[in-house]
Amino acid sequence: MAAKKLIKTLRLRLTLWHAAGFAALALVVFALAYYMVSQQLLHAVDVDLKDTAQEFAERLKVGGIQAMQREMDSETASHGEDVFFARFLDRGNQVQVENLSETWGFPIPRADPQGKSLQWLDVGQGISGGPVRVLALLIPDLGWIEVGLSLAEYESQMHQIRSVFALALLVMVILGVLAGWLQLRSVFSSVEQIRSTAISISNGELDRRIELHDSGRELSDLANAFNMMLDRIQLLLGEMRDVSDHIAHDLRTPVSRIRGLAETALMASDQDHALGATSQTESLATIVEEADQLGEMINTMLEIAQADAGLLDQQQELVDISVLLREASELFAPVAEDARISLTISLPSHPMQIMGNRARLQRAIANLIDNALKFSPADSHVSLTTETDGEAWLLHFHDEGIGISPEDMPHIFERFYRSDQSRSKPGNGLGLSYAMSIIRSHGGDIQVKSAIGEGSTFIVHLPLNKT
Repeated sequence: MAAKKLIKTLRLRLTLWHAAGFAALALVVFALAYYMVSQQLLHAVDVDLKDTAQEFAERLKVGGIQAMQREMDSETASHGEDVFFARFLDRGNQVQVENLSETWGFPIPRADPQGKSLQWLDVGQGISGGPVRVLALLIPDLGWIEVGLSLAEYESQMHQIRSVFALALLVMVILGVLAGWLQLRSVFSSVEQIRSTAISISNGELDRRIELHDSGRELSDLANAFNMMLDRIQLLLGEMRDVSDHIAHDLRTPVSRIRGLAETALMASDQDHALGATSQTESLATIVEEADQLGEMINTMLEIAQADAGLLDQQQELVDISVLLREASELFAPVAEDARISLTISLPSHPMQIMGNRARLQRAIANLIDNALKFSPADSHVSLTTETDGEAWLLHFHDEGIGISPEDMPHIFERFYRSDQSRSKPGNGLGLSYAMSIIRSHGGDIQVKSAIGEGSTFIVHLPLNKT
């Protein structure tokens, strides 16, 4: 069972592929080296035979056949009569001098009289079981000198070289397998650590992170990406828990009110029919109002979630932001007047056009104005101004309200977040979150500048329409 599991592991397969590639490369190198060595040895044999034949020819020209015979005897004694032979053939291809041992019990080929002056003649099977290399050299007007050398020693050397090469190849393959296994073991130990961490996280240990040391840049980058993903997942899970808590808290109040109103109307109808009818009408009206607010809150939550996920269906058109700002300021003018707040707006004379969804942008702007008015005291001032930096329209929503504390600043755009100062104000904590999601879905952003007791400025960036 363990062997089957090992065979199926990627580590073993990669090790075998590594060993196979290493062996193939070593085999190619050894084959080239073997070929070069064999050619060099054969070339040395050929040079020796050629020099010997030329030496015999010089002896023949200077001292005649007897001098050549003595040189042949000396060369045969030097090499060994079972290894070397020589002979001289006249122009009629008849043997005149021959120094050939009886051990050469096979016919020696003769040179072709019509062929070249230097001919190589190979005998496939000679003495000692090895081939023979034969050279025929033409002596003009005299005949041919033939010399031969057994390649048994050459074959023995090549056999030794092959044995050494085979042993070296075996050692290199074993070392390649060990090196590949150890290297892959180091790599897969990091992979195993990642797997172990993933299992621990799936078992609920969300704080676990991967820590790799000296594992290579690629695995370190993978571990960092994995840790970033885990941080994001943990953040999302935390946000989901917070959202769930806020939803449970914010839905409990309207549901309780709806149930209380229904019970009140039911009790009133039992006590007095006339009074009950009036109470039922008022209760039903209140229930409808609460249900509308509840439905609006749920729809807002869905739009925020879709916008954050990039799934919001944006039917875009050319929108003039200055028109939306003017309409929103006119809509909130009575609210500002009732709260004794001065609401002013400063717009350019030219259109402020962008591509976007008119209804959602209008609601985001309304949320920002409502937020400014909600946290501004009586006899204060709220202003709406605009400018451009060449790349985007900048919408400034400035108020002279209570300001935002540094502790609350990182959380003001979170869903259902309400600071301690805002809990006494009406709302559900979705206004700024909705505004940020919609602005970002249009490729923009919102920046905030604020100080406690000095008011706040929300700066909306919306990309210019450059078409």
